[in-house]
Amino acid sequence: MEKPQAEQEEDRPLEGIRVVVTRARRQASKMSDSLRELGADVLEIPTIRIDYSQGQDVRDFAKMVTEAHSYDWLIFTSPNGVEFFFEAFYKIRSDAREIGAARMAAVGPATSAKLAEYRMATDLMPEKHVAEALGEAFLKEVGSVENTTMLWIRAKEASDVLSNKLIEAGVILDEAIAYQTVPETEDPDGMIKRFREEGADVITFTSGSTVEHFLDLGLDIPDSTMIASIGPVTSGVLEENGYQVDREAETHDIPGLIDAVKILAERLA
Repeated sequence: MEKPQAEQEEDRPLEGIRVVVTRARRQASKMSDSLRELGADVLEIPTIRIDYSQGQDVRDFAKMVTEAHSYDWLIFTSPNGVEFFFEAFYKIRSDAREIGAARMAAVGPATSAKLAEYRMATDLMPEKHVAEALGEAFLKEVGSVENTTMLWIRAKEASDVLSNKLIEAGVILDEAIAYQTVPETEDPDGMIKRFREEGADVITFTSGSTVEHFLDLGLDIPDSTMIASIGPVTSGVLEENGYQVDREAETHDIPGLIDAVKILAERLA
């Protein structure tokens, strides 16, 4: 039996709304699919590409992954970090138990969910899903962390806010550079051309680097296009570049960002 018109509209609150997704191509599909299910016309304009580390970073990363069992804590601040870490781990080790007694800290639900895919429990996650809050969560939930050994699996471009906080607290911290973000310059589907010609109702940004590389493409955000940001760091980069954020996600993850888009869509109705 077909649903009444009112229910159909409720299921597809983004019907007729054009939304730009700027995530890396390997990550964009899940977010884009969710938006399309809600009725959105999605333009995928990936501004960054997630790539393997290079040179000395690769050698250092492999060494630290090999020695992961020797740390008290492993810190993950993105699903990408989890994926790159365990991809390397299972090239070296054959049994998850070889990770030893190391406990896992995740910055937010998406990172925690990625850990769960590898059958790893999250031992610490902050209420606010940003790196600074993770540092505070260690002090609040764990207590004294002086002389505690931690390995932070991170992107090359990651801010030093977390590392500064932990080192200040006396942590013995190593940083394993798992991957890097590089500008995405290809437009195989012609979405950049379409954005220039047709514009969009809402544009979404999931990190400061997606903002910077979007602008590096020579693209402007028209005044008529509303901006949704995943969190305060991303919002800060937008503001530094002269753009006002129309809605910041309440939970700093993809479901929160999609909720922000839905709220912006209500303004267009």
